[in-house]
Amino acid sequence: MEHTRFTVRNYTGYTAVVFGLGVVSVGFGALDLIMVAPKGLDQAAAVGQADVLISAIYAVFIGVVDVFSSRLAMAEGEQRTGHRLPVLGTALLLLLIPCQLLGIALGLGIEPLLRATGQKAELIPLVGDYVQVRTYGIALVLGYIVISASLKICGLKNLSAVNLVFGLAVNALFNWIFLDTGAARLFASPAQAVAASTLVAQAVMATTGGIVLVRRLRTRPDRFVRPRRHEVLTEFRSMARTAPGIGLRHFNDYMGTTIPLLFIGTLGVVQLAAATVATKIYTLFCRVPQACFAGSFVFYGYALGRDPDDLTRTVRKMRLYAAVPTVVATAVTALAAPWLVDAFASPGLDRDLARNLLLAYLLYVPAYFFEQLFGEMLTVHQRGGLLFVSSTAVTYLLTIPLAWCAVFALDSTFLAVACKGIPTAVLAFVFWRALRRTGRPGADRAESEMSLAQ
Repeated sequence: MEHTRFTVRNYTGYTAVVFGLGVVSVGFGALDLIMVAPKGLDQAAAVGQADVLISAIYAVFIGVVDVFSSRLAMAEGEQRTGHRLPVLGTALLLLLIPCQLLGIALGLGIEPLLRATGQKAELIPLVGDYVQVRTYGIALVLGYIVISASLKICGLKNLSAVNLVFGLAVNALFNWIFLDTGAARLFASPAQAVAASTLVAQAVMATTGGIVLVRRLRTRPDRFVRPRRHEVLTEFRSMARTAPGIGLRHFNDYMGTTIPLLFIGTLGVVQLAAATVATKIYTLFCRVPQACFAGSFVFYGYALGRDPDDLTRTVRKMRLYAAVPTVVATAVTALAAPWLVDAFASPGLDRDLARNLLLAYLLYVPAYFFEQLFGEMLTVHQRGGLLFVSSTAVTYLLTIPLAWCAVFALDSTFLAVACKGIPTAVLAFVFWRALRRTGRPGADRAESEMSLAQ
């Protein structure tokens, strides 16, 4: 279990793989756009818009993955994965049933929502085709994401990376089959075809990843144990209570970025284009700190499972290990801002405005760093209710109103971006206070085991 030890080598190796996985994951959406583009501008526009909607929908369900992953990391730290994984896996399968039903409902409601919001009539059926395929298979998608996370947590991060690259190749193959062969007639539109190819690729990755995970874990001394019904039901109830709050926190983060961009769009094409370029560059920059946060999430879980009473030194080192690459990436991005904007520039882009907006994003990186780091730690502590309530209040009472004032009262695109630092700092403070008061996570599990022992 050497991979669970919190060392520079283990942490760096884990975060490097997560960073690479994040970069490769971007390729799935880019590949769909590239391969559907020859089918017409409407198809490409529909896939682009649908991908944004899918990101928002998936954000709600990621709480399921986070809850499962945090509990698996603690089990790995305790060296009890053989006992815990069957319980967690069975509880997850039960939890995927309501997730799938909700996914179907969201898929059915997407076209009425698009019509109600006045979207272009010719794009609505195409966007609906794409979103419905992706949401109808939400249980499969979550299964793949969970298996990928499990591979990394259980010391098989390199195999997880190989599996993702393999899946990208499978996605490209089925895009070609579904778009350019006789199989194309099976689909209502090219947009639906590329959505189906992505789902096939995820099914293949879930299968191959699951087989590798089970085979590797069976070689350990800690053998799988048949889960008992009481343990599974207790775990299911606990996960069902916690996952929605964590998922809705991710959704609130998404809305806190998307809605201000919609406000900026009312100022004109020049401002919107500059904001879009700055946001794209900032999103790529965030791959670095997000990889660090992912590493902190897992190693914090390991530490809690191994020795929850001695975390002070681990947390201090964790902050340092995450801060160094974040500071370096921030400095490099700030210095390279003119060249980065030029790389993404299109004719007519206001480069000075795009550069200033990118710097506005970077202004609140310190607050963003602590808010995300503390948020990951609270996720391990299963504080879904706190994460949901605090992020909802801050997003809709601070983030969005401040952006509205910046755009419609002050007519400032720069302030619309920079003012997000205020609510981010508020959340960081709230999360810090909560961490100081929180107890050991996994109370439901402990209670379950105590009752079984009795």
